[in-house]
Amino acid sequence: MEHWQFLIQKQGDRSWHILESPNLEISEGQYRVLARSNRPHIDVEVRVIHSSTQEVPIQRRVQKRSRRTNNEGLMAVIPFTHL
Repeated sequence: MEHWQFLIQKQGDRSWHILESPNLEISEGQYRVLARSNRPHIDVEVRVIHSSTQEVPIQRRVQKRSRRTNNEGLMAVIPFTHL
């Protein structure tokens, strides 16, 4: 069975933080997210779902794309994005 770990980093920070909960609260800023797998060089379909609470009515957006893990099992999920 595959094991996945998700990491988040705020722009300007040197450290990565493990995302242990889907309900993590973060301060506003530019962030990126990586995924780490125990399987190098595999193709993965990434789906990111975002609900904007700033819009009325609330808008839900879905982005899908294909990625591949590198030789260390790492893969970019979200590039630096304002969250």
